[in-house]
Amino acid sequence: MMDERLANKLFEEGAFLFLLDIPIGSEVGIDFNCWRTAEKFKGIKMIPPGVHYIYYSAVDKQGCVAPRTGFFYNFNKKDVVVRRWNPEIEEVIDNCSHEETEVLKANLKNLDKHLGPYPFEMWKKWLSLSSKITAGVIRKIEAAPTKVTTSTELVQTPVVNPGPSVKEKVLYSDDQLLASRQTNPGTALNFTEIPKNFYPKGSNAGDITKYSMDTSFVLEQMLSLWESPSELLAELQMVFLYFVIGQVYSAFEHWKHLINIFCSADEMVIKNPSLILDFIGDLYFQMQEVPTDFFVDIISSENFLVKTLRVLFTNVLENYVADPQLKKRTLQFKQFVTQRFQWDFEAEPDDEAPVVVEMMENDM
Repeated sequence: MMDERLANKLFEEGAFLFLLDIPIGSEVGIDFNCWRTAEKFKGIKMIPPGVHYIYYSAVDKQGCVAPRTGFFYNFNKKDVVVRRWNPEIEEVIDNCSHEETEVLKANLKNLDKHLGPYPFEMWKKWLSLSSKITAGVIRKIEAAPTKVTTSTELVQTPVVNPGPSVKEKVLYSDDQLLASRQTNPGTALNFTEIPKNFYPKGSNAGDITKYSMDTSFVLEQMLSLWESPSELLAELQMVFLYFVIGQVYSAFEHWKHLINIFCSADEMVIKNPSLILDFIGDLYFQMQEVPTDFFVDIISSENFLVKTLRVLFTNVLENYVADPQLKKRTLQFKQFVTQRFQWDFEAEPDDEAPVVVEMMENDM
């Protein structure tokens, strides 16, 4: 049970989210908590100020549940946010007048019994996974879509290039190599674009070879698109939450790209150790929230994260001039994922193991 004083404080200082006319039996959630709506449901109360993820899955008269749709929202203290279900487009929209919002504000205590309380016991976990997300980052990532749904809608487009380079095959997934398909602009999130040029202009053959393995140049280009490095890490937090809570698969694909780029940025270990330190901290909290078999590829039975983290651990722990604090944190993180997931980072990767060729004896 929540402490009465805390409950009173959250009621007085927390935010309110009204979700009006949601079909009965629909799924409505905020952060890691969701409910089935009953007849008298009108929204959520006592929301701690800050960034939260709101989502819903409507149900029709036949009991069929729609794909999950969601959005991030930055609540201020005492905010009263009102959204209404539109049955024609089957979405929650912002069409309430100022006068209607003011009426709801004036009747908060009378409407209290129709509002579900924010589960405060889950707030600390939510903060650990969303600490860097700001209103500005939300505006940029969600600038393009009119809705963010479970399965990103695809439209047919002409093939405009013959195929990816070797480097692009490393950075992009098989799903993104389907050049004849693009995401519908109305549903696609505005992720930071991964640069096609993975080495500096005018690089010699040696540099091109180096940056085919070291993603530092790619990472620096992506960081330059934000005002501060923490904003790219905020994007990393957002795409993880989009997938884990919002069930948006395209976000999981982008999360994998970002993980690969951060882990393989060898030069950044020396040039910007605090960035890598913050990255490991965020990844630590994310790794606490997934099942132990979450990252195993169903088809190949190979774990992409084991391979990627092995590169990170080598880049940091085998670099004799790396920051001592970064080395310490990296070693702690390695021990954590080894124990939690039973991963073996000491085993020689299959693609680096020596090839054994059996010689057939000639018939005598």
